[in-house]
Amino acid sequence: MSELNYETFGDADGSMDSLLSTYRSQRTEAAWGLSVRVAATAGAIEELRPVWLQWAHSPDTDIDSYLHNLKTDSTILRPHVITVYEEGIPQAMLVGLVRKQKMSTVVSFVRLPGPSATVLAIPNAGKIGRQSSAIDRLLALELLKTAELGDVDLVCFQRLPLQSELFREVRQLSGPLARLRVPQIFRYSTLSLTAPAGKRPRVFSGKIAHEVRRKTRILQQAFPGKVRFKCFCRPSEFDAGIRDAMMAAATSWQKYLGWGVSNTSQSCDNLKLFANQGWLRIYVLYVKNIPSAYLIGQHRNHTFYCQHAGYHPHFARYSVGSLLTAWALESMTAAGVEQVDLGEGDQEHNRRLGCELRYEGTVHVYSRTWRGFSLNIFFAVTQILRDCGRRVLLRLRLHWVIKRWRQLLLSRWR
Repeated sequence: MSELNYETFGDADGSMDSLLSTYRSQRTEAAWGLSVRVAATAGAIEELRPVWLQWAHSPDTDIDSYLHNLKTDSTILRPHVITVYEEGIPQAMLVGLVRKQKMSTVVSFVRLPGPSATVLAIPNAGKIGRQSSAIDRLLALELLKTAELGDVDLVCFQRLPLQSELFREVRQLSGPLARLRVPQIFRYSTLSLTAPAGKRPRVFSGKIAHEVRRKTRILQQAFPGKVRFKCFCRPSEFDAGIRDAMMAAATSWQKYLGWGVSNTSQSCDNLKLFANQGWLRIYVLYVKNIPSAYLIGQHRNHTFYCQHAGYHPHFARYSVGSLLTAWALESMTAAGVEQVDLGEGDQEHNRRLGCELRYEGTVHVYSRTWRGFSLNIFFAVTQILRDCGRRVLLRLRLHWVIKRWRQLLLSRWR
C-alpha cells in the first residue's frame, strides 16, 4: 500500500509541519493513496470537464456558468478548484473562486461595510463527487494551508451544512494557524412535491389549499378581473420576464439589503446563461398589470432552486408573495419538479408548507495576515452586536420595535 502523497502540501519553510502532524495522527486507512491538485487556470478547469459534468447537479456549481463568470466578472482573480485523486483517478472536488471584494454584513437591517479582502469563495454545494471522511479531511487541510500561507485573507463557505463531515474537519483542524468563525447561521429548507400514489403532497393538503383559496378570493374581490400569473421559461421571454421581475424587486425589502435580483450586467448575463440552457424560470404575479411579486430560480434535474424572490410592499396585505409561491409550486409539479430548494426562509412559514429544515452557515477561515485579523475582528464585533440585540428584544418582548424599525428604514430608502 502506497504512502499518502503530501507533495502538494509541502512548504519550504516548514510552517505546515504542525498541520501535517495533526493530519497524520488522525488519518485512517482509507486515506492512503490520496493526493490533491489545485486547478488555478481556465485551461486546467476545462481538463476537469468530463468528471465535473458527472458530479455537479446544482446551478451554483455548473461548469459553464463557472467559466462564464471567470470571463465576465472583473472581481474574480483566478479559479481555485481542489481535486482529490486516488491512484490518479479523480474522486471529489471542491469548487472555489479567488476574488477581490468589499466585505459587509447586516446588523438590525442595516448593511455595514467592512474591509476589502482577497477571498477564496466556496459556493453552495461546492463539494461534489465521492463522499468520504478521508477526502473531506484532505480538502480541509488544503483549505487551511491556503489560509496559513496568506494566499488569501479569507476562505468563505457561502453555505455549508453544519452537520456535514467537511465542516467538522475544518473545525477540528483549524486553530492558531487559521481561525474559524461562523458569523451567521441560517435555516434552509427543502420541500418535496412528491407523494405516494393516490395521495397529494403535503403542500397541497386540504388546510393549506383552503388558506390559498381564501387569500386568492380576497385578492380577486379587491381587484376583480385584474389578477394574473405568468411563467417566463423560454429564452425568447427572458427580457420581458427579467424586466417585470425587476419592477417588482425595485421597492422590495430584499433590494434594500442587496439580496434581491440585480440589474447589473454581470447578474443579467448569468441569468441569461441559465435561460439559454433551458433552466431559468421567472414567475410573476400581476395586479392591475403591475408586477406585484416575483420568483426566480432554476429547474434542473427534477429540482427547482429558488434564487430570488420578493414582492411589492403596496400589495403586502394581500399576501401576494405566498399566493405566487402556491401557484408556482403547482406549475412546478406539472412540469415534473420533485423537490424545491427554497433557500433561507421563515421557520413558521416553511413548517406550514411541510418543509424539511436544515441548518447551514456562512463559514469563515481567516488567514494570519493583518487583513485576515481585521476581518476576524469585524465579523466578531458585528456578530456580538447581532446576538446581543436579538436576546434583548426577545427578553423584553419588543418584536414590534423590529417591525417599526424595518418600516422606517424601507420608507427612507424609497
